[in-house]
Amino acid sequence: MRWTAIFTLPLWVGCSSILSAPPVEFQTLLRAATTAPDSVALEIFHVRVPADEPKLVEELWQSVDEQRLDIEVRHELVRNGFRAGVLGGAMPDTLALQLNLQSEMPEMTPDRIISGENANPSVTRRVLQLNRNSPAVIQASEVQSEVVVMVSGEGGVRGDRYEEVEAVYSMRAEPVLGQQILLQLTPQLRHGKLRNRYSGSSDQGIFLVTPSRERETFDRLKISTELAAGELLVVSCQTEAKGSLGHAFHAVDRHGPAEQKFVLIRLLQIPESEILADATTP
Repeated sequence: MRWTAIFTLPLWVGCSSILSAPPVEFQTLLRAATTAPDSVALEIFHVRVPADEPKLVEELWQSVDEQRLDIEVRHELVRNGFRAGVLGGAMPDTLALQLNLQSEMPEMTPDRIISGENANPSVTRRVLQLNRNSPAVIQASEVQSEVVVMVSGEGGVRGDRYEEVEAVYSMRAEPVLGQQILLQLTPQLRHGKLRNRYSGSSDQGIFLVTPSRERETFDRLKISTELAAGELLVVSCQTEAKGSLGHAFHAVDRHGPAEQKFVLIRLLQIPESEILADATTP
């Protein structure tokens, strides 16, 4: 059995004294947050599609270019029940309407009523500012008490059992020439009991305590592709590959009707420095 790790809220502890910060001007609180000069803006959608709507799923994949990924990686993904590719240009209107992908979120109201429809929405969205080479985590599944998956590797197929497990993607993004980014997604399984882990500097007397789980990272399944503004990286599973690693990441069949989950990542903005550098390139 293999083990993985998850990070939650860190706690600062240590023997250093805590100094009171000077008063902050009220106007400072109203200033717009500044972004790092090498950060990129990404829009991340989580979409759940009923498993009994194969036509909608197939229509989506017909619009996706799976050839944008390295052929060896594609083979590894297929062997482990994943499916991925890039959707460039405009999504078909009927498909966009059915998937309800909105770049603008609905207006917020002071009173929000939680109903069956919005308590667990079929489409969620967030915008993330990601610095160069700084990793971020995309949660693909909820924590499950136990999961048994078949993992295909160089040594053949093996069955692994994990307890208290959740599936996540470790994501990195780096600007490249041509006003694009190199986007990388690496599947991870994080599981086991939460344990406190310590890091920091003993010289300063400050340590970072992070409750975390064990982790297993599947580097050979790393999805790597270049995206231009407006393009979408689409990742999901093969509907027929039950019991596979991809199924553990992207299938929901524990509560209510079975569903297939999609993760869609769209490039919204690249650093201004990259745009200016591109403009001056002969």
